[in-house]
Amino acid sequence: MAKKEKHVIEVKYLDLKKRFKAGEMSIEEVDQITCELIADLAILTEKNVTEIGGTSIDLYKNRVWYIIELAGLLPEYRDEDEDVVDDVKDDYYNADDEDSFDIDDSKFYR
Repeated sequence: MAKKEKHVIEVKYLDLKKRFKAGEMSIEEVDQITCELIADLAILTEKNVTEIGGTSIDLYKNRVWYIIELAGLLPEYRDEDEDVVDDVKDDYYNADDEDSFDIDDSKFYR
């Protein structure tokens, strides 16, 4: 009985995993291959493919993402609170504006 051929995604992923674990790849190679895999998985997802060789396509997405994280390809995480400056107090609605004046609406409506 002939052996069932593996899907291209499965072959690419297994090669990436083996070479990445062995430390045989540069960061540029890891970046290129993971980008290709993510693009290929996105195309398959748009075509409503849910499984590759009996394995969920989402599992392949998670596996590739894990390698991306391990390789350090993601930018450093910054919390939203780090952008807030505590020294500035917004008192726009509380401040009494000396230039404020009342408008007589009766002149506009007849």
